Amino acid sequence: MKRFSDHHRLWFYRILTLVTTAILVHLIAVWSAPRLIMQVLMHGPMAQTMNMQNQAAFPPAVTAASRTVVMPSPDLLYSVCVFDVTAGPVRITANPQLKSYWSIALYASNSDNFFVINDRKADGRPVDLWLVSATGTSDARPIPASMPDGASVVVSPSKTGFLLMRVLTGDYESEKDIVEPARHTLACSPA
Repeated sequence: MKRFSDHHRLWFYRILTLVTTAILVHLIAVWSAPRLIMQVLMHGPMAQTMNMQNQAAFPPAVTAASRTVVMPSPDLLYSVCVFDVTAGPVRITANPQLKSYWSIALYASNSDNFFVINDRKADGRPVDLWLVSATGTSDARPIPASMPDGASVVVSPSKTGFLLMRVLTGDYESEKDIVEPARHTLACSPA
């Protein structure tokens, strides 16, 4: 068997170093990118301006000039909330009473979607969610022993996260009187 020369050995170690570095950079990027994006979304300028920490915020309707999100849908109205279950449960309620599509999606701090409810799943009933931490805290407010009828407990995989409510509107100007009150039924507050 032919032995590696010093020249071949040098190139072998260079290629090994390059491949190892590429794998490490890839793994770090895949792990950190979603977390960084969520941090900016939950604590960046838009979040500060809208003051959406444990309370619902209602961005203006999307237009052709809107570019806070890449390629936003002008057919949807959005409502948002940054939740923090560190000190105890967060209660999320909504009662859109719409015949068209709406949904509420919850995202963990790493951008994983862990819960969704929409008009079909709710079947005309109001939404009443008690969002709690998977790990809990010793000083956290407990969930009340007798929760309201129809309320559900949802376990968040992270202490903080993001709520996104979408309401479908085919023609915002003609449907404004129906869809705006519907999306403003969203409430997000410490329980």
